[in-house]
Amino acid sequence: MTTAMQTALRKTIGPFQFFALAIGVIIGSAWVVLIGDLLELGGPAGAILGFSAGGLVMILVAAAYGELAARIPVAGGEFIFAYRLFGPAVGFVVGWFMTLYLIGSTAFEAIALAAILQALIPKIAGPTLYVLLGHPVTLGGVGVGLAGATLITFLNHRDVRLAVRFQSIVTYTFLVVAFGVVILGISLGHVVNLRPLFAETHGQAPWFGALTIFATSAYFLTGFQAVPQAIEERADSVSARTVMRVMVLSVAIAALFLCLVVVAVGMAAPWKSNSREAMTTAVALAKLGPGRALATVVLIAAAASLLKTWNALALMASRLLMAQAREKLLPARLAAVHSLHKTPAVASLLVGGLTIAGVLLGRGALLPIVDMGSVCLAGTFVLGFLAVIKLRRDGVHASASARLPGGPWTLGVGLAGACVMAAFAVVEPLLVSKGAIPLEWALLIAWACIGAVVYCVRGRAVRAPNDA
Repeated sequence: MTTAMQTALRKTIGPFQFFALAIGVIIGSAWVVLIGDLLELGGPAGAILGFSAGGLVMILVAAAYGELAARIPVAGGEFIFAYRLFGPAVGFVVGWFMTLYLIGSTAFEAIALAAILQALIPKIAGPTLYVLLGHPVTLGGVGVGLAGATLITFLNHRDVRLAVRFQSIVTYTFLVVAFGVVILGISLGHVVNLRPLFAETHGQAPWFGALTIFATSAYFLTGFQAVPQAIEERADSVSARTVMRVMVLSVAIAALFLCLVVVAVGMAAPWKSNSREAMTTAVALAKLGPGRALATVVLIAAAASLLKTWNALALMASRLLMAQAREKLLPARLAAVHSLHKTPAVASLLVGGLTIAGVLLGRGALLPIVDMGSVCLAGTFVLGFLAVIKLRRDGVHASASARLPGGPWTLGVGLAGACVMAAFAVVEPLLVSKGAIPLEWALLIAWACIGAVVYCVRGRAVRAPNDA
């Protein structure tokens, strides 16, 4: 492999590719494997209200990120915003925990892909290798994860044009098929099956479930950050205004899709009869139409959805590692750009290797990964609004076409909503564990300790942040 310590990336990503990256991360596997949990929590009406309100807040978050990306068009997303505006220490904390979120999420997609393929073809599981975190780790599951990691790593290491082309083909095909299946499910279902509209909450107010789903929208509707992570690779014809619109549109369409899935699953059959199934959407739609045709299509679409999400997450992770290395917070070699392919070659290979390590943890790692990711994301949305406020107070403005609209009121509403989401993400694991220290928090503390050592070692090499 020939590498060079260069920083010039190939400028080839257009608006349709950026949209594919953003929505490809947002719509992953939750619409198949977690809809039942959300119905149990809030019922059809509660889920729709929660996603609608959460979608509005996340649209404001995406617009705030769009303004920041217009002012700081450098790969690294939240990390580079924090580093440039709040200094190396805050930048390192943000980058370190966002790295955990992204690497954990690539492992999540690898493990979840194996689970969905096993639902389609049970024999693919093969013999059990060992049991970890209460779940068997099978030869087939590890094999699927390794094969997927090899493919995704090749695409991201070889050429960003391959990665975004793959992302676009899979994403747009998925959107056509998934929206088609969901709309067909609604047309074949019955409104009466949506009753009761709200879940029974054992003495709690009917809106409690909707509020909980609103708060978790921070996780379910995240992924638009793929755009600022790859902002240096945008084609010259892509304006800052287009970048903002792409991020906002991706969140809006994803929120609409999740609401439609809730309606389709609820109308397919009395929703309480399916809500506790592992693959709720597939199980519900299997009761409509000939045989299990719709269920099979759903599972195939979910597998394709995982691949596109995985690909975009790997792209984001490698760019984030590269950005941290550029600022000397991580080893300089991670900033190396391949002399021929113009990709962050070493960072891409590291992401692939860490993903493979995550695959070996098996299905028992899925919930801890989700909870850790939620905590890692918790403060970044709040930080985004604070960064916009700081830029404006310092008299540094993006062009009028790439500004979060609405003035101080919009900033206030978005910041308040982000704070609610952040508070829930931090507190929820403790509530579930009933006072005990949850595994997720133990892992986060361990990651923080490792980060403290890394920052101390790298501290002498850290240069002062560039002026924003």
